[in-house]
This record gives sequence, structure tokens and C-alpha cells, in this order.
Amino acid sequence: MLKHPFGKYNFLVKSYDSDQVGKLTLSALFHFLQECAWDNARLNDFGFEFLKKENAFWVLSRVLVQMDEYPKWKDEIEIKTWPKGVDGFFAQRDFKIYSKGRIIGRVTSWWLILDRDTKRPRKPENFNFIHESYISEQAIERKLDKIIISGETKELEQRKVYNSDLDVNKHVNNATYVRWIVDSFYLNENKGVITEFEINFLLELSLNDEFTIHTINSEDGSYFILRNTKGRDVCKARINH
Repeated sequence: MLKHPFGKYNFLVKSYDSDQVGKLTLSALFHFLQECAWDNARLNDFGFEFLKKENAFWVLSRVLVQMDEYPKWKDEIEIKTWPKGVDGFFAQRDFKIYSKGRIIGRVTSWWLILDRDTKRPRKPENFNFIHESYISEQAIERKLDKIIISGETKELEQRKVYNSDLDVNKHVNNATYVRWIVDSFYLNENKGVITEFEINFLLELSLNDEFTIHTINSEDGSYFILRNTKGRDVCKARINH
């Protein structure tokens, strides 16, 4: 059995986690989710430290966030997380976000294990994970497929990767991509509260890399693509509000 099937973590929403109207930003939420995932994986002996010994590391690949409401500055929230299972190369992890005992958000996420040298995925089944004791509970009952974007997109802006955008793996932190996309969403004259955010991470960006952000609107949301200077897609996202 897993040593700690469910992890429960409390966070106080600080001023620097909040936007101009005093509500938790999506990028700050992604930082919270990452901390929960890393610690629960560590407690179950398949976290950052374990994979480092195996010359590998976790990366976030696909995420879907659904928010009923956002906590405000000075609010305390609880995030519950658990490993949900494995689908091929992907390890699945879900989250529920609580405020004052009520569920205000749900998240499902797919993660990859990458080899530190080749940067290629390695199957979780090749590690000493206890697959039969994963949790069957689901925060969102949906399989995360690839985000498909059709139609001609519009370029919104050009950006560059700076030192502050990098994490301990020396690549751009997932929350930074979220911040860039949300900035572009509002730059594109969108208004209202984001109720659903979905993202696929495809390629990594490194220090001093330049990239462009493109968008297209559809009936099921606003879509965004980050592209590197070679014209390759770095990540894709969909936003509903």
C-alpha cells in the first residue's frame, strides 16, 4: 500500500499570490499544486529525490483546472492530492481545492518521467512503483487528450526567457508558462474570470530562448500556442471564462 495515499496541504493566500482584485492567480495556484505533488510523491518514495538517484526527473505534461471560485488574499485553502494511476508513459495525479470546507476547484494532471541525459520519457512501470495501490477517486472524470488547434492563429507578442523563469531542473517552470498565457489572454481584450484552464506542455524552453505567443478563438474557448524560433510548438492552452 502507499504510505500516504492522500496528501492534504494548507496554504495562506499571500499578497504576492494575488491579482489586482485580490484573488489567487492561476500561476500561484500552479505553484501550490506543484508543491503538493512533489511532497506527496516524496512521502510515497517516488519523488524528486528518488528520481534524481535514477538519473531522471518529473515533468508536468497535461493539466486541466476547473475553478468554481478563487480564494482571496488572506484566505486559507486546503489542497488534497493523490496519485490516480498510470496510462502508458503518463502518471496521473488529481487535486481538490477547498475553502472553508467547500470544494472550489478541481484539477487533473498527467506527468512524465524524463531521463536527465536524453530528455526522453521513461515508463513508470520500469521503476519500483506500487501500481495496484493507486487511488481510484477522481477529481475530474476526463481523460486528458492532446489539445488540437485548427485555423489561422494571430501572433500576440514576443518574449524571452530570463533567469528568474527557470526552476531547479534549469528549465522554465510550469507556472511561468501559465503566467505568460494568462497575460496574453487579457492582453487580447478578454475579460471575465477564468473558469477552466487546460494546458499541454510539449517542449522545454531554456535561458535566453525567444518565443512568440499566438491565439485563436473558438466556440469552446480561447486557444493559445507558444512557438520557439524554429517554429515548433512549445505548449498549447485552452481557456474558458
